[in-house]
Amino acid sequence: MAAGKILACKWVKLACRRHLKDLARQKKKSYPYRFDLEKAERICTFIELLPHTKGKWAAKRELLRLSPWQKFVLSSVFGWVRKKDGFRRFWEAYIEVPRKN
Repeated sequence: MAAGKILACKWVKLACRRHLKDLARQKKKSYPYRFDLEKAERICTFIELLPHTKGKWAAKRELLRLSPWQKFVLSSVFGWVRKKDGFRRFWEAYIEVPRKN
């Protein structure tokens, strides 16, 4: 999205750019946060263990499957932690998604 190959609004592009910049900045000792890939993957894995609760997928007992954009959002919120103590960087997130998404 940051490269412009996928259609996205200005705010999504800015979020992707910030994520990429933060990934580069985490290497500096002065930067207080790091991206913990294990924690990011853990939340996505957990959600994909949950079953659908309504509709035809629930009748088939299918599990939830996250789209790449959903994994990005979850990873951004749960993957960033403070270097000094490992606590999450973000405690609240405002996520707005159009209907049928």
